Amino acid sequence: FSLFYVALMLFIDKVKLSARDEKNPLSQTMPDKPTELRHFGKLCEQRRKFPILYKLEFQTAVKVETNTCRHASRKANAHKNQNPKCIPYDYNRVVLDKYENIPDTDYVNASYVDSLLKPNAYIVTQGPTEETVLDFWRMVWQENCSAIVMLTKTFDFTKVMCVQYWPPNREKEEIYGDIHITVQSEEELANFHIRTFRLFKVNKDTKAVTEERLLLQFHYTEWHSHTCPFSNAILEFRRRVRSVVGTIIKANSQVGPMLVHCNDGGGRSGVYLAIDANMELAEEEDSFHVFGYLKKLRQSRKGLIENVDQYKFVYDTLEEFVISGNSWFPVKELSQRLKEKSVKDNVTKMNAYQREYAQICKQTPRFTIGDCAGGHRGDNRDKNRDVLCVPPDNFRPYLTSFQGNSFTDYINAVFVDGYTKPREYIVTEWPLQKTCGEFWSLVYDHECSAIVVLCQPPQLSQQYPSCWPEGRHSKKYGPVFTIDHISHNHYANIKSWIFRINKKVISLTELMAGVKAPPRTVQLFQLICWPMGHKVPTSTNSLVEL
Repeated sequence: FSLFYVALMLFIDKVKLSARDEKNPLSQTMPDKPTELRHFGKLCEQRRKFPILYKLEFQTAVKVETNTCRHASRKANAHKNQNPKCIPYDYNRVVLDKYENIPDTDYVNASYVDSLLKPNAYIVTQGPTEETVLDFWRMVWQENCSAIVMLTKTFDFTKVMCVQYWPPNREKEEIYGDIHITVQSEEELANFHIRTFRLFKVNKDTKAVTEERLLLQFHYTEWHSHTCPFSNAILEFRRRVRSVVGTIIKANSQVGPMLVHCNDGGGRSGVYLAIDANMELAEEEDSFHVFGYLKKLRQSRKGLIENVDQYKFVYDTLEEFVISGNSWFPVKELSQRLKEKSVKDNVTKMNAYQREYAQICKQTPRFTIGDCAGGHRGDNRDKNRDVLCVPPDNFRPYLTSFQGNSFTDYINAVFVDGYTKPREYIVTEWPLQKTCGEFWSLVYDHECSAIVVLCQPPQLSQQYPSCWPEGRHSKKYGPVFTIDHISHNHYANIKSWIFRINKKVISLTELMAGVKAPPRTVQLFQLICWPMGHKVPTSTNSLVEL
């Protein structure tokens, strides 16, 4: 076995070396020029078939990091860097205007980076720290940045990623040096926030405003460190950024670069730049140059795109853009769009709905058993209606109410984002006879305000047992939850109830600590015009009314 392992390693090394040989066919798979959009799908398919190509491209590009970083490495500046692996090169670092008679005040951990079409299109920087937040705002003002793209939370897991460098609300004003900052407005969406900052300077004597600017910050909030987000969410984020920044640039040709930062100005910033720059190239020339731009990024700043997984994510996201295109449209066009989507293609005999659904099914990520380990545990497997339909652990709600040693934290359910809030919904299956207690634990533990039931199983069904009180009496589900009927209202095709959930504390630890379990109220709605087995409800109006 040892000899086999050594032989395998030698073979892999030989493959890597041969790939760097320009005469070798493997090296020819690394595109040295832009790829037309119509051929990009084949390029991605080739990399899915031979995943080592991602690694070869990434390792080849990383080797171009040969520029000097003397200013960033100076002892006087080293403490200004969050991550010593993500620092600016000397040749393209952002140089601040020096304070008079104060050395090293021209340094900030930031780099100018070209796009594929425009020089110095971006400034990439680290997230500000308590020590560098003043320099951050000095740079924003000096460079007249067109927008700020923030790709990190201020606090992620147990680590501070960057300080909140803007006021906490619209009533507050913060001052950094001679720059005053207020928040004019904020729009919250599921995966990102859009804030409008007002930056201004005042006369020290008269206190009158001498110069002011409005600056938009696009803050992506669902991209954890060392991970990759959902491609469709990043594409929507990028669309919103570009729709605004493009307008700003058209209105003012003197506006400066777009400022992009994550926690250290490394991996996540590089991923966003690679996606944005390639999509910009596609809009102009109908082509992508992923590998070429990775080399450009690595020549521009250390650490941009930090690993192979992030590099693969760039390919996946651009492929999704090619396949899906721009799917958004104004509401006023809805009627016309519905008519167009209903028309069948003469060749494929499919309408737009069918084609789009087929594309979605192809693009849906496949979860492994490891991704869904909780649902496949021996003590949880029989809590699923179908073991092939099990929630991934990263997106399932965990139960916290103690109901006995035989109960676990598992229920077959997943969080789903809304449009304006992350994890706005919980989607679950109809409870089994043995999981009704877990169902009410889910509602109680996650403080659900409403339950929406979209079917009406046959009465007295063993397969779909009743999981709420049918009459006006109370009913117990599991060892700790009792559900009281408060009121009900029934309409055409819609029934509704208001229930009170009572929880009995049986955990010895909680009893000794004096933990109370206050009753909670929930409203349940049931749509009764969507028979089981039917693909759609019999009344669209009732669904809208619900």
